[in-house]
Amino acid sequence: MARVFQVFFSVLMGFSLCFSGMARDARKQRMKPKGIFLTDSIEVGKPVYFSLSVRHNPESEIFFPDSTFDFSPFELIGQRTFVSSTDARGTLDSAVYHLVSFDVSKVQKLRLPVFVFQKKDCTAVYTAPDSVLLIKSNNIDLRKKPALKEETRLVPLSSEFNFSMLIGSFALIIGVAGSIYWVFGRDIYKQWQLLKLQRRHLEYVRSFNRLMRSAREKSNIKDAEKAIIIWKNYLERLEKKPFATYTTREIIDNMPDDELADALKNMDSIVYGQSRSGNMDQYLEVLKTGATRLYRAKRKFVLDSPVV
Repeated sequence: MARVFQVFFSVLMGFSLCFSGMARDARKQRMKPKGIFLTDSIEVGKPVYFSLSVRHNPESEIFFPDSTFDFSPFELIGQRTFVSSTDARGTLDSAVYHLVSFDVSKVQKLRLPVFVFQKKDCTAVYTAPDSVLLIKSNNIDLRKKPALKEETRLVPLSSEFNFSMLIGSFALIIGVAGSIYWVFGRDIYKQWQLLKLQRRHLEYVRSFNRLMRSAREKSNIKDAEKAIIIWKNYLERLEKKPFATYTTREIIDNMPDDELADALKNMDSIVYGQSRSGNMDQYLEVLKTGATRLYRAKRKFVLDSPVV
């Protein structure tokens, strides 16, 4: 009796294992991963995309191949996995693989697995193989010796602005100018100051002579007064003192000269007393001489100064 029970139990276990295996195979058959290339042709070294998707029971746990998987004859560049979506037909998982191939085979095939997690291991369920054709447009046949073709046609080149040359030119100009200023800067500045002094003096002499001549020829006291105003303004610019607002006494204190003092007093009598004098042009000439003396002193000061 015990022997019969043992045989019955063994047969029952065999049927159980058989049915469980058949059920597992049936589940694997129902789970059909789909893998396809998104283009039908590739070039050597150019990227190609492979789409992998599978619809399965929401309770199943699956994994897609990662960078540790062998994608031969392709190499993995990147992978993009999409969020799972579930409906009445089950859960859909998908991913797109960014691949590249350096194989020169005319037809290149690839199939990828989907790994189904079970209690003790993972079962790989593969897609049907999909293939792409190799386009040899960028292939070089090393067996053929390249033939050089003579090209004598001139190709016009677009002109481009040379910023390096512009910057170099500016740097050279600045360097030369800086060197010149370093060596001759003080002398150049002195000459510029002397030139300004001379130009202002000539303008003053021209205006003063015109008014002095008019005052002498026409005995015009107004022109004599204008000549004195021009004389004071010139002294003010030359000496950096307010000669235009100075009184006769203050001018004499700043320019101690007896002849100049007599000329200023006599001109005050002529202008403010409105009395004509035959010596008016002589008095104006004394004022002109005094201004010229100050101009020469200022010019000598500029020439003798080490730093202006």
